[in-house]
Amino acid sequence: MSGTGAVVVSVWVLFLGTALLMAGNGLQGSLLGIRSDIEGFATPAIGIVMASYYAGFLVGSLTIPARLASVGHIRVFAGLASLTSSVALIHYLVVDEVTWSLLRFITGLCLSGLYVTIESWLNGRASNATRGRLLAVYMVVVTVSVGCGQLLLGAADPSGPRLFITASILISLAIVPLALSQIPAPAIDPPSGVSIRALFRAAPLGVVTGALVGASNGAIFGLGAVYATRIGMNPGRAGLFVGASMVGAVITQYPLGHLSDRFPRRRVIFVVATAAVGVALVGTTVNTDSLLLFVIAALYGSLAFPMYSLAVSHINDIVRDDQLVSTAAGVLFVYGAGSIVGPIVTSVLMTVFGPAGYLWSLAGFFAPVAAYSLYRVATKARPGQERFVSLPPRTSVAAATLAEPRPADDT
Repeated sequence: MSGTGAVVVSVWVLFLGTALLMAGNGLQGSLLGIRSDIEGFATPAIGIVMASYYAGFLVGSLTIPARLASVGHIRVFAGLASLTSSVALIHYLVVDEVTWSLLRFITGLCLSGLYVTIESWLNGRASNATRGRLLAVYMVVVTVSVGCGQLLLGAADPSGPRLFITASILISLAIVPLALSQIPAPAIDPPSGVSIRALFRAAPLGVVTGALVGASNGAIFGLGAVYATRIGMNPGRAGLFVGASMVGAVITQYPLGHLSDRFPRRRVIFVVATAAVGVALVGTTVNTDSLLLFVIAALYGSLAFPMYSLAVSHINDIVRDDQLVSTAAGVLFVYGAGSIVGPIVTSVLMTVFGPAGYLWSLAGFFAPVAAYSLYRVATKARPGQERFVSLPPRTSVAAATLAEPRPADDT
């Protein structure tokens, strides 16, 4: 096989593993929200359970990359995927809030390592000529696969074992294409530390936006299915409801990126954040049995998920080229912190206001972004703009490097 052919095959092997992993993870996340509700967990307890995933993800992003350098990509991927698959089944065997919080923490830690492993592998196969296209396809694979996982919620009764087994099988199958391939694993250096305070001083709007996007996305993935079931949807429709958000994200990612390259990025952030607030508020007025709720979910997702890429691109407009990777680590840390807070805040609002608290929280997360971006537009000079960087929100520093050109190579 030619060198180009081998690269193409290896990339699609990585995409296949990613698709299986993300489908299993997407199914598991929403399934646990619905099952928590069935088991009678208090709403704040559900928020803590779902937030524990992001706490684990945050810890994993700081600790797992060093393991790649010591034991290699295959061992890290196989070990973490096997643990994730096993944890999916333990949820069914032991049902209580404390245990599930611990299990979600472990899952988040493992998934952060799996993201880094796959993305650094892709980065090793990318050349300057293919880097942008690889990132674009990767983004679509992650988003669509997580959405497909949501659709599987209607395949069986969430109170039984089948969906837990299905999630475990999908995650286990993700090991097969990577373990049996001959893809050369790249070297990876742990990301250098970054001062969040220094990052905030350099690009405060980007940091604020990144944190609140994390809160919004954490609420969608953690409590979107809970909201849907509490307003009367069956598990299948609840999966469609959450999946609609990702459909919207796939459609608008590049149009919004194109607009942000043509117009001042701060103004685009203001318009998108304001629109997201408006869409969520409209959702609070829609009848709970109306199909318009699915349209609301798609519209909100089309605005909320691309906002992460807008935040990253805005920050990249300001920082130096030699700071891009450490800056990406800082943004991911801020996003992860917001993702921990989001489900907890949303669960409290749902306790106080009922299911509508979910939509009120989605509006509330972006209201500060809209207000602060308007302030920055009015009071600060516009920075020079680099090209738009399109990134899936739940990604790693390794993926961020895919968006940046490197010296010519022979890959």
